[in-house]
Amino acid sequence: MQKVRKAGLTAAAIASLIIAGGLGISQNKFESVAHARATDNKTITLGYVNWEEDVAVTYLWANLLTKRGYHVNLQMLDLGPLYAGLSRDGVDVFLDAWMPEQRQYLNHYGSSLVSIGKWYEGVTKEGFVVPQYVTDVNSIADLKTHASEFGNQVIGIDAGSVEMQIAQKALNDYGASNLILVPSSDLAMITTLIKDYKAKKPVVVTLWSPHWIYSTYKLKYLTDPKGDWGKAGWIQGEVNKAWASRNPEVLKWLRNFKLTENQLEMLEEYINVAKSPQVGVEKWIRENQKTISAWFK
Repeated sequence: MQKVRKAGLTAAAIASLIIAGGLGISQNKFESVAHARATDNKTITLGYVNWEEDVAVTYLWANLLTKRGYHVNLQMLDLGPLYAGLSRDGVDVFLDAWMPEQRQYLNHYGSSLVSIGKWYEGVTKEGFVVPQYVTDVNSIADLKTHASEFGNQVIGIDAGSVEMQIAQKALNDYGASNLILVPSSDLAMITTLIKDYKAKKPVVVTLWSPHWIYSTYKLKYLTDPKGDWGKAGWIQGEVNKAWASRNPEVLKWLRNFKLTENQLEMLEEYINVAKSPQVGVEKWIRENQKTISAWFK
């Protein structure tokens, strides 16, 4: 699932990150970073994609590791460059490997990686989503006959994402190609959903779980009898193998890391409404000391 998905991360917040190479970074750059840090076990580079849950848990761990004396670099990357960096020791940790969607990356880079295992205790899901007040549309098959109610469109995310490819296939398979799949961004999609929801207008979007929006708005997935959107999945973390061998204690902490669906959605929500991700993370940490203590045993 190669999506760009983060609502509420401001330009100021992004500018505050230590970002190497923007949305891409060369092999030489990764190798030079790796060489410079080869013997520095107190510096950790967390790579992340601009997705709600990835931003949330990456900022969480940046905070926790900094408090334990580590210097944390954050690199926001597209998924492909991130896995390339992770395999070359230019990125140490990636916490948001959605499975089985990212299996292709593990097949390609897996010999250079070590898994920290599944940390999200819920299941992942993707599909077409409408507000619960849209009572006469419950299946993707219903979209064909109710297209005009949605303005003959489905609001999606970035055009190059795997999710949009699946969405278009599903519309075709269910005979609902009379709806136009409109590419946008995660922020634009969420903004449209919230605006129409508050106006009680019919709206259909491509969406996924976990996501903070389900804790605030009453939404439902359209059923998918043909299975175009696939089965429920999970989220695990991956780390660079060489880094793991140098940092067994941090690897142990990461393997102890577990979040329930409610905990993750609350963390995302705190970040979404806070003036900065750091402020949202600090609030969540104050309220979840018992959970956090178990990770560092």
